[in-house]
Amino acid sequence: MSEVAQVISSLGFPIVAAVGCAMFVKFIYTENQKQLTEINKEHKDEVAKMTEALNNNTLALQRLIDKLDKE
Repeated sequence: MSEVAQVISSLGFPIVAAVGCAMFVKFIYTENQKQLTEINKEHKDEVAKMTEALNNNTLALQRLIDKLDKE
């Protein structure tokens, strides 16, 4: 705690507060980027599964249409 008081007395409170705020913003930004990377990966997997399901449904629908056309 005495180091903080020494830094404040030598640099001034506004400078120390600004540096502290900058460190906090950097920390929050880094954590947010980690979360976004994870969310993007999950979303990519979900979209791939949805695309596969849509393609399978398209094939099934085409088979039904072909059967109806033969009758």
